[in-house]
Amino acid sequence: MDFFPPSTLDDLFLVPAVIAIVAYGLRYAVMASAAYLVVRGDWGHVHANAPKKFDTWRNVRREISYSGVTVLIFGLVNAMLFGFGLIHHSQVYYRVASYPLWWFWASIVVMLILHDTLFYWIHRAMHSKALFAVMHCVHHQSVYPTAFAAYSFHPSEALVEALIVTAIVYIIPVHPMAFIIFQTISTAYNVYGHCGREFYPKDTASHWLGRWLNTSTAHAAHHGKGQHNYGLYFMFWDRWMRTVDPNYG
Repeated sequence: MDFFPPSTLDDLFLVPAVIAIVAYGLRYAVMASAAYLVVRGDWGHVHANAPKKFDTWRNVRREISYSGVTVLIFGLVNAMLFGFGLIHHSQVYYRVASYPLWWFWASIVVMLILHDTLFYWIHRAMHSKALFAVMHCVHHQSVYPTAFAAYSFHPSEALVEALIVTAIVYIIPVHPMAFIIFQTISTAYNVYGHCGREFYPKDTASHWLGRWLNTSTAHAAHHGKGQHNYGLYFMFWDRWMRTVDPNYG
């Protein structure tokens, strides 16, 4: 969540909820809308699983509706951290000088790696027979996802996604501004992964460095086939666990 310094917010629930919902909602709406317009403008190169139904709004309306619920859940989880004082048991620190300045920037990279790891394993779990129908099937209704699919989750999945991110601040020391930067990167990359266009070079999957990066092409294949390519930012776990789509590279 996007954290704010301890204050009288600790004694409230509604105020941090409203602040978080507005912050999450605006950031997501701006990024997803911009990406959607870019794709409609036919920028980037088209991959095999690009959206094919832009002239109908049914799919987009569904994605936006579920995204709205996700934003509300993200905001409520944030409010619980402050309203119940749970944030004081985390490793969030508010004085930059409390840790070396290099850690401020390094923590962002560590958060991305931690998030990717947690996401990979929970994502694979949600594809199990026991969990898919009750948690993850809503997201996979977007066989040809648009940018608005990035937050298109069943409420139960939205809660899990919020808790994955929340867990990070209980694992490592995090400054609020570093966390905001991390979440901004996270939202942007998630939107990119669902936008239906590829902006990396076409040979990224075979490049010695690019092969470790998750791409819109890789995630689109995941939506199209319902399996393989479970990572979020990287392909580390997919390659190590041999869950990369054989046709991806």
